[in-house]
Amino acid sequence: MPDGSQQISQRPTALLTDDTQRQHLDQAVRAAAPSADAASLSSERKLPIMRRSRLAERIAAGETLVLHADRVYKLDAWLSRHPGGELAILHFVGRDAQDEIEAYHSDGTLRRMKNFVIARLDPRDVPKDVGYKPLTPPVQLGYRSGKLDHPDAQWTAWQQAQGGLDGQSEEYEVEDLLSEANAAGIATTSSERANAQASRPQGFPLPVTLLEPPAPPDGIDPAGEHAISMAYREMHEQVKVAGLYTLRPIGYARELARYMLLFASFAYCYAQGYFLLSSLLLGLFWHQVTFSAHDAGHTGITGVHAIDRAIGILIASPIGGLSIGWWCDNHDVHHLVTNHPEHDPDIQHMPFFAISPNFLVEKSPSSKDVSGIAEAEQARSEEVKAPYGLWSSYYRRVLLFDAPSRFFLRHQHALYYIVMSLGRFNLYANSYGFLAKTARFNDIWWWAEVSGVGFFWAWFVALLHGCPDWKTRIGYLLISHIATSPLHVQIVLSHFAQSSDDLGLYESFPSRQVRTTMDVSCPSQLDFLHGGLHMQVSHHLFPRIPRHNLREVRDRFVRPFCEKHGLRYTEYGFVEGNGLVRDTLRNVAGQVKLLGKVAKAQARGELH
Repeated sequence: MPDGSQQISQRPTALLTDDTQRQHLDQAVRAAAPSADAASLSSERKLPIMRRSRLAERIAAGETLVLHADRVYKLDAWLSRHPGGELAILHFVGRDAQDEIEAYHSDGTLRRMKNFVIARLDPRDVPKDVGYKPLTPPVQLGYRSGKLDHPDAQWTAWQQAQGGLDGQSEEYEVEDLLSEANAAGIATTSSERANAQASRPQGFPLPVTLLEPPAPPDGIDPAGEHAISMAYREMHEQVKVAGLYTLRPIGYARELARYMLLFASFAYCYAQGYFLLSSLLLGLFWHQVTFSAHDAGHTGITGVHAIDRAIGILIASPIGGLSIGWWCDNHDVHHLVTNHPEHDPDIQHMPFFAISPNFLVEKSPSSKDVSGIAEAEQARSEEVKAPYGLWSSYYRRVLLFDAPSRFFLRHQHALYYIVMSLGRFNLYANSYGFLAKTARFNDIWWWAEVSGVGFFWAWFVALLHGCPDWKTRIGYLLISHIATSPLHVQIVLSHFAQSSDDLGLYESFPSRQVRTTMDVSCPSQLDFLHGGLHMQVSHHLFPRIPRHNLREVRDRFVRPFCEKHGLRYTEYGFVEGNGLVRDTLRNVAGQVKLLGKVAKAQARGELH
């Protein structure tokens, strides 16, 4: 296929991860005991009927209730046990997560999940033409663990829920500041925002009205999105019938042969004293085996959670020095809220990268007004000392838009490949931070990862020690790690140049995945270079599909589906796609520079 966007139309991870071990899930079900009335039910037909209004009341009181079609799951006691992390569940509280649940779970897991059902939704709340009207998950309003996460957490969403903002995307151009800064009455004053902050609930129970979603933005038709969702479910069944969830052993036989060849070549060159060539081959080995770790994290190899988790740990920890547990926790959220600036950790790379002006938050919403020259100077000084940024629901902290951020972001398009070349060191930091934060001394998976990481550093340090001098050791370290950088480029290529608008809760799962994801064209003979990540649209729609079946899924199902339902399927060549990513970064860099000009103009008194 020629380079360029294939625009079929001009239309503008998981909730409960795959096949959790039966014993683990059964034990959790018994411990969770969703409710006494549900536990005593012998069949689903005896389940009580729950109205949407009652569902909202229970969520506002702090319960974790998720819909799967018309079934209501109570998941409070399962949150901390969920292999995909808490956020994968919390982002769907009060919403119908049928598409996401069925995309991420095997039929066996879906059957066992019925133990969490406490009620059925009243049919009157599920109109056939538009489907269920979602509630806003409290986590997307800034509430988690029973309380407000931060004074400014998800401020924009809370404002929308209060009726203070419309449902349109908050994406903006900084040039607007130059023309609007002197306009009277166009923005909410800081004192008004501070007053709004003071009235914000600090924890549960929340006002039920707060959970009502804002009106859908332009371009989102609830009835149309419901129709797309129904068509996606039909397509998913067709994919299953076609046998595309079945592993093709020959595919992984070829992968294993490639891994063994790279490993043997790296070891041979090291033994013969060709240290720098050995380091390059080691990096290429890491680059290739990481694709299989990705497959295992999605339970896309054997389809059995325990086996695939063990494969993932073996590759990630003792071979690569990384944590598959961190990757699953991070990556599942990315799949579910793809390209959302406040929620998707895969696009939250401050201070080095920002793909949207939404990251360029200069002032806390709770900042107070000041009067007088002295007070203004003091406030300006305090802002310099306490820079602000966008709140991340994943990291539970502010992604600071501070002085280092301003420097890097002004030059991010020029520094892009340099930063990407050091990406593996960032993976170490994230992995070890996660393992330290989630330490569970009775968890065999945690111990396996920690032991594996320890083994990795033992053999890798020994490898460096065997080099003849410090110059060679440093070269070995850098070359082996930089050689993995095409993987990091491949990962961000799929999303950085795509839409990062928040189109609200009415947008369907397939619409969101297609809108925020890009494919990369290449001949089938080179699929191994991309590890399946170049067919990212199909992977995001069917994350458990074995990698070697994705091309058939794309050609037989995904492209025709997009064409039929008016979804814009985007595909570029690798070079052209990289150019679009750098254009996105360049655009935001230009807006950072304009913000600096606005600040200087204000300092000179030219803007009031």
